Amino acid sequence: MNTTSRIQHFVATLLLGVLVGVVAVPVHAAPQGIGPEQAAGTRVVTLDEALELFGRNSADLAVARSRVAEAAGALRQAGAFPNPTLTGTHEPLSDGDVDYSESYLNLSQRIEWPGLRSARTREVEARASSARAAFVADSARLAFRVKEVYVRALFAAESEAELDRVAEVFRGGAARAQERLAAGDLSTYDRERIRAERLRYEARLAEVRLEAASARRELALLIAPGSDAAQIAPEPLTGTPPQVGEQIALATAMERRPDLAAARAAVAASVAGIDAARAERLPDVTGTAGYKRQSDGLTGIFLGLAVPLPLWDRNGGAIDVATARATGASRQADLVRIQVRNDVLRTFERYRALVARAELVASLGAAGGAPDLLDIARVAWNEGETELIQLLDAAEAHLDARLAAARLRTSLWTSYFDLERAVGGFDAALAPENDR
Repeated sequence: MNTTSRIQHFVATLLLGVLVGVVAVPVHAAPQGIGPEQAAGTRVVTLDEALELFGRNSADLAVARSRVAEAAGALRQAGAFPNPTLTGTHEPLSDGDVDYSESYLNLSQRIEWPGLRSARTREVEARASSARAAFVADSARLAFRVKEVYVRALFAAESEAELDRVAEVFRGGAARAQERLAAGDLSTYDRERIRAERLRYEARLAEVRLEAASARRELALLIAPGSDAAQIAPEPLTGTPPQVGEQIALATAMERRPDLAAARAAVAASVAGIDAARAERLPDVTGTAGYKRQSDGLTGIFLGLAVPLPLWDRNGGAIDVATARATGASRQADLVRIQVRNDVLRTFERYRALVARAELVASLGAAGGAPDLLDIARVAWNEGETELIQLLDAAEAHLDARLAAARLRTSLWTSYFDLERAVGGFDAALAPENDR
């Protein structure tokens, strides 16, 4: 089979062969290089490192942490006892030539009913738990954003590398075309056509470089604000993510999803609020003890007890407010539960479809590899063994196949990370599980 026939044969199989590479590597394979060589001084970060940097530098996470600290402070304050009140008074009295005075030193302490104090503490504890769960939910949502941008930056880098490779073929091809034209082995039309193709690929390369720079800038903004985006590059993800069963994904989401945990904590807090409002129907008692001294030399200690009478205000309105708040929190928890289920099903269906697509590509192309058609066509063109149309077809087929493979890999990882977010986090017990 001559070179031209080999190229025509390879064009038909290239796309499938390249796509096989997307699913042929087992999950958690060792890292391998991808895309263009990184410039000197560039910091290549793994996904774990990117998430660690994000955790330290994110302003959004700092705001979420402040809400947790606020709830912790409220919980601490809820456990504090009311301060006593110390009062000193002096009453001078006179009647003509008679002077008389009385001096008092009073110490008063408000005494809360045990049921009221425990109800308030339960309410604040539940709200603190809700704040912590909300922080976890914010963290998961923001971490998915980091992963999404990280994968997009990888795709942009790989696209830039492939386009640069194709453009380089046409750079060299244009020089070789001039030589073949001078030797009478090429028409002027073919020379101009290859120059036009070079300009087209150079223009595409310039656009992709802008996209890659934008993706790196966005990644740098998320994980290291203020740093030079050109000095940060993502390390490739290798292999394919595992399959996850639908039922175990749903069950895990119901158990782990942080926004659902926050909704449940809000219900517990509102129920405790009802107990606190009911306990407040009995007003706090204030005990008083003191020392009295009169100007005639008499002294003594006195005791007192102040008990407000709940005649006009029995805290009925506050109880109604707390009851309505609890009903609303319960309905909100039901709504969140439905939303979580729908979110898991939506992300699972997308992920399963992408896994099935990758498996189909792998099964159809299991018998063959991915030939480097671009190199074959480049060598054949430079040696004058093929026509221009074969070089153009090879370049387009190579680029389409490589970019299609990168898109599938990008979609697969992004979908997996989205499912991970929807479930509330994966661990070894989840993967791989096929109960679909």
